[in-house]
Amino acid sequence: MDSKFWIDAWKEGRTAFHQEQFHEKLLAYFPRLTPQAGQKVLVPLCGKTRDMIWLHDLGLKVYGIELYEEAVKDFFTENNLNAPMISEEQNFKNYSFQNITISCGDFFKFNNKEAFDIIYDRAALVALPESMRKDYAKIITASLKKNGKYLLISYEYNQTEMEGPPFSVSESEIQDLYKNHFTIEQLESIKPTTEGSRLSAVSSMKQNVFLLQKN
Repeated sequence: MDSKFWIDAWKEGRTAFHQEQFHEKLLAYFPRLTPQAGQKVLVPLCGKTRDMIWLHDLGLKVYGIELYEEAVKDFFTENNLNAPMISEEQNFKNYSFQNITISCGDFFKFNNKEAFDIIYDRAALVALPESMRKDYAKIITASLKKNGKYLLISYEYNQTEMEGPPFSVSESEIQDLYKNHFTIEQLESIKPTTEGSRLSAVSSMKQNVFLLQKN
């Protein structure tokens, strides 16, 4: 799966993963991370999620990474964050307004080591095929400070029932990806009710929520 897949999905309107409302699991479980005003939170593969507004309103410094530039522009326009500052670096084009920055570019070229207190992953890991998930996990691990916290929302289902993305990522795979560097706690595992008709039609579907803390 390459960048063209996701660019085409945005262009063709295949964006059922985007929600207009704040994600219910973010509202329910983010307080467990005991966020403090001024901390930095990373939202990988963020699209134009309004969850970044909710995180910003907690007093956090929000940093998103998104491949598709039009989604980044839409985020600022749709949330009335007018005239963001734009800057460029080697691999990314950065859009910033107050304490929200979204970098447009390839997540796998991200190299901001130990910069973040918190990571929020609502649909990033599950957007990737198995062959890309180890590299993703390495970047996540390197980006989080010692004792930093990571809220991860994933799906687990019989992959023969539906073609990803979102892909099925089992609890055992999450353990394999992160156990060497994190303490892992599963907070919830239930069939999702607000993730759209496609996912709710998969009989084996479970939505898993994990809280990880870097050792």
